[in-house]
Amino acid sequence: MEKNAYLDAMGITRWKKAIPQADIMTVLVNPLRIKDVDSPIIGIVLNLIGVDVNHCRFAVRAEEGAKVIWDMRGKQSVASDERLVSAPINELESSVDAKRALWANMQAYMLSKEA
Repeated sequence: MEKNAYLDAMGITRWKKAIPQADIMTVLVNPLRIKDVDSPIIGIVLNLIGVDVNHCRFAVRAEEGAKVIWDMRGKQSVASDERLVSAPINELESSVDAKRALWANMQAYMLSKEA
């Protein structure tokens, strides 16, 4: 009799090594726009930088130790090559200049990740 079949017949479950979950990344959102996180722009931008939207959480402020991938709180944002920085989603949807600024920041972000 096969070993696994024997263990199954006895009702013994085998231990499996846990597969670590992917890091949950944080997207900081303007408190007034927390309900607008289902915008297609967010999914497109995250896809372009290689991040699965399902591995992201949306918050109005960063918790200690959180891995912030994108700060879209507008004027509250601090420019950095370690994360995307942009205007809030309502401005991204309506302003060409906000999209251009995000695109420029995305290029700098992706170059810093390649280095």
